[in-house]
Amino acid sequence: MKLRYANHPEDSFAASAFNVSACCPDEVLTGDDSAYVTELEAFIEATGEWKNLVQAFKDHDIITDNYNQHFFEPRSVADRERGFTLA
Repeated sequence: MKLRYANHPEDSFAASAFNVSACCPDEVLTGDDSAYVTELEAFIEATGEWKNLVQAFKDHDIITDNYNQHFFEPRSVADRERGFTLA
């Protein structure tokens, strides 16, 4: 997924995994570091817009795998409704 820091929108990067080694479950691996989901925005391909990552998860514009390790845009209507994928 294409992400960027909300307070530095000029810099974007690719990321799609949570930092499962962190003490807090809401950190995203950003390459050599990690950031809280509250600090990030995601580019939603389906709408062509940037959206706050927390809101994107709430709206199911982005969902997780069934292990809560990776995130991505839903591939099916059932995945979107469920909020995660079974695959």
